[in-house]
Amino acid sequence: MNTPILYSGLPLDRAHGLRRHADLGALARLPDARFSLYWRGRQLIRGNPPVAALSGGTPLIEQLLELDAPLLLLGLDGDSPVLASDLSALDGDEDGPRLTVEGRWVLLRSVGGLLPAADAALLAYARGMLIWREKTRFCSVCGTRLSIADGGHSAKCTDEACAALHFPRTDPAIIMLVTDPDGRALLGRQPVWAPGMYSCLAGFVEPGESLEEAVGREVWEEAGVRISSARYFASQPWPFPSSLMVGFHAEAPHCEPHPDLHEIEDVRWFTRQQIRQFGEREAPSPDGLFLPSRDSISRALIEDWLGG
Repeated sequence: MNTPILYSGLPLDRAHGLRRHADLGALARLPDARFSLYWRGRQLIRGNPPVAALSGGTPLIEQLLELDAPLLLLGLDGDSPVLASDLSALDGDEDGPRLTVEGRWVLLRSVGGLLPAADAALLAYARGMLIWREKTRFCSVCGTRLSIADGGHSAKCTDEACAALHFPRTDPAIIMLVTDPDGRALLGRQPVWAPGMYSCLAGFVEPGESLEEAVGREVWEEAGVRISSARYFASQPWPFPSSLMVGFHAEAPHCEPHPDLHEIEDVRWFTRQQIRQFGEREAPSPDGLFLPSRDSISRALIEDWLGG
């Protein structure tokens, strides 16, 4: 299946059967094992244009095992295991920790749109899993320490009386481009965003509602607009830190939007001509407006509508 949405389309075999009883130490020692490395929110890349720096070799493996760094199995590339490891316990300066491998530490969102699609998907997968691992150390039922299992993809409470199982969490969020009969699109901005950026409305799905109901509720709450329909567009893994963005095109009748000033600073209808004049964050339009970054499903929704 082909997908134009960044951070999805991972070609890696997730090797569900292997990870069920995986010995991560043994897999790490295999000569063809490769590692996606993570350090305090940053990941390792190399080259220009950049690619994911999948590292391996005996010196790195010895460093990882000596550090007792968290490991997890991402999957198999052919017959070769691909693992992720969190090196956040290592000291480091603004250039990151000192390693025996080549590369530079970056925030994924700063380079996501520049990476090959498969590399962006791999780093997103590794980031999401390691953030879950970092935040999931104690049982949310009884507070006892957890034991990691399933190649790093599950955790079990070590209190036998509890024995609760925990799995990586993904929070569903909807994001929608609303249009009206005049051929305009509804864009808004949050006060915490960089001045001049306008994007699609979005929000988390609440218990007891469908995705389409969440679209309607969020548009009403944030913009005071009632939609008449919602049509699925695509979805995007969003490990910042743990969401799945579900994109929709929605339609609304003629109406004047009113922002919910608690979350939304401004919301407006824009024509295609107006939006085509928007710039980028690094080069805004003459009136200071720019679109969300190219790695986001919000940008994909807007560009799909502009091309329609």
